[in-house]
Amino acid sequence: MTLRQLARLCFLKIKMTITNFKNLAKNPLRQKALLIAEAGYKAIEISRVIHQKIKLKENQLVIILASINGSKKLKLNLNDYPRIFLIGIGKGSALACATLAKILGKKLTGGIALDIQKPKLEIRNLKLEILAGTHPLPSQKNVNATQKIIKLAKRLNKDDLLITFICGGGSALACASKTELKASQTIFKELTKKGADIIELNTVRKHLSELKGGNLAKLAYPATVISLIVSDVPGNDLSMVASGPTVFDKTTKKDAIRILKEYNFQFPISNFQLLETPKDRKFFNKVKNILFLSNQEPVLAMAKKAEELGFKPKIYSLKIQGEAKKSLLPLMEAIKKNEAILAAGETTVTLDNRPTGRGGRNMEAVLGALTKSLNSKFYILNSNLVMSFASDGRDNTEAAGAIGDILTLKKAQKLKLNFQEFLNKHNSFSFFKKTGDLIFAKQKTFNVSDLVVVLKE
Repeated sequence: MTLRQLARLCFLKIKMTITNFKNLAKNPLRQKALLIAEAGYKAIEISRVIHQKIKLKENQLVIILASINGSKKLKLNLNDYPRIFLIGIGKGSALACATLAKILGKKLTGGIALDIQKPKLEIRNLKLEILAGTHPLPSQKNVNATQKIIKLAKRLNKDDLLITFICGGGSALACASKTELKASQTIFKELTKKGADIIELNTVRKHLSELKGGNLAKLAYPATVISLIVSDVPGNDLSMVASGPTVFDKTTKKDAIRILKEYNFQFPISNFQLLETPKDRKFFNKVKNILFLSNQEPVLAMAKKAEELGFKPKIYSLKIQGEAKKSLLPLMEAIKKNEAILAAGETTVTLDNRPTGRGGRNMEAVLGALTKSLNSKFYILNSNLVMSFASDGRDNTEAAGAIGDILTLKKAQKLKLNFQEFLNKHNSFSFFKKTGDLIFAKQKTFNVSDLVVVLKE
């Protein structure tokens, strides 16, 4: 693709997910990076993915399952079920349920979706109630919505079909009681501040809940349950996505206690009424948990686009973890000329007791890379670029992430910004707002973890 073609793509009024594409695309390398990111976003666009993967042919619902060796299909004869219900839990689940409700039409009996916001679409005739809760900290709104989901699940009988969309963010959104609400708020604040990863955090949250850790499957028993799971968890452990409402839980109450003790949790554990998750396998006999989408799809799409743009793509990892500010350094050290290194995962930001600013994992990752670059020209030159962004368009703020390159360094130095000070205060949003390198994106995509692009021309 020529530079002229690139420029034309960037400045034409086309439907970009990145809303400030034009402002960020200040040179050809940035244009290419943003086009690669757009390819990733397109691969996880909610309505598009649902229509691609779910078809209704007469009375048969066909669900295409992702597979490394090719696509497989799950076929359901809807005539076998007098009543069909939908439940959505997590970020993106409302639009996913609404899209599927349109496909099912009159065959749908009813449903509820709990998301962080209501999508802008017509739902009056969809027999679907969409509720909005708070994230990352739950609130009474979440409790009220979760109780409605529990009530629906308890209505089901052995002849019913329940289809669920389980998405990232569901651990915070699904909160069944005031007791769980208080415990979840406290535990989230304390464990994230101390650097606990998503597996540790969700292990504890499962054992506070009447819905998570397989409890939704228990509530829906003996109905048939098809659970379409959109993974935001490194390694795609389905029992950890939204704390696994429909998946048999192998962890125990003892595991939750062990994690709390390992992080020197300062509050009496007994106050939180830790619960054991359902261990009777009968509750899961009619449950089929399906990995519906993961970060593999956007990363493969980004690799294809990178190759089209003249780079040699390399997938570094689909499960990057660890401290955010250090997470991009191995990728930057590994990259060679004319390569695009791509990755995905979920890092952590360990907070101390000092006052902190605004930011998210992705912005902190890019700021950490830039800060390291001040002492090593090996990392950021005219031909290098790093970018990290949230797949659902929100990196703990209204921004999706950030882009960093020589232009960022020059602008920051011109403004006399203290890189290390912003990093120490976890104030990455303010840093990139000043340099003009925040990425903003429409919230119409699934949450499948964070996505990373590192380029070198």
